[in-house]
Amino acid sequence: MLLELAGRHPLLRDNLAAQGTDHSRLVLDARRLLFASPLDLTAAAATAHTHAAAGAHAALLLPESPDVTAYMQRMDLLKAVPPGTRVEGSVPDETRTDRSATLLEVAALRPDTADAISQALGRMATLHLGPRDGRRAFKGIGELIDNAISHGASTSGAFIAAQAYSGKTTGYRRLEIAVCDTGIGVLTHLRHNPAHAHVTTSAEALERAVEPGVSGTHDTRGNGLPDLLAGTSDTAATRLVLRSGDGLLRAGRLRRAAVTRAICTTVPVQGTWSWLRVSYRS
Repeated sequence: MLLELAGRHPLLRDNLAAQGTDHSRLVLDARRLLFASPLDLTAAAATAHTHAAAGAHAALLLPESPDVTAYMQRMDLLKAVPPGTRVEGSVPDETRTDRSATLLEVAALRPDTADAISQALGRMATLHLGPRDGRRAFKGIGELIDNAISHGASTSGAFIAAQAYSGKTTGYRRLEIAVCDTGIGVLTHLRHNPAHAHVTTSAEALERAVEPGVSGTHDTRGNGLPDLLAGTSDTAATRLVLRSGDGLLRAGRLRRAAVTRAICTTVPVQGTWSWLRVSYRS
């Protein structure tokens, strides 16, 4: 399910959009982008590869903000877009240092890369959130990775990125991770299981996906995401955003209060986009 390219369509925020004149051309317009997150970057890579697989030529219009462009470059988005993508805008000179303790640059998520990526994220989670909270967060991260590998596989691939924040300026230690795959999507996956054959919308499928034990197969599914949302401590805030098809789910927990809401969107996406943010008071 490709994004309709006639006109300008926001991907995640109004100043990051996919646009074009027909199905042979994709333009990722980030010129007005003032801030970028791991989800922005992985969603841009997944969208570009989805359309490239359908024969569309892609162009990436870099942000007018030098800082945001530098961030995109440092997070390897320019390397992650399909070969032949036309990049328009000024690319700054770069002196690269090792930031593996705080960054996981945009990377292709495949069975042969999943173990190394998981190990890097495990180290990042325990370093910034501590052993107990890091392990709890990693259970949710592991489920996002497993989902992308197990039912997000496609010729266009899946992409992952993450960033950790120390909390020195905000007062919260924070870990953000995004996984965007281009596979069959949550609705189709769940309907493979006769127990969920009656589910008809992507929004409902996303609500089911965060329930304990729900799976699109006959196998028992782990409870990484439900446990993470239910087990957050009093000092933590957790937010999960999922997009698949024309469904969008926002789930969050702050102290003892939990909220989950799913809606239908006007612009569907192929596959599943996931964004998880876990914060703990420093």
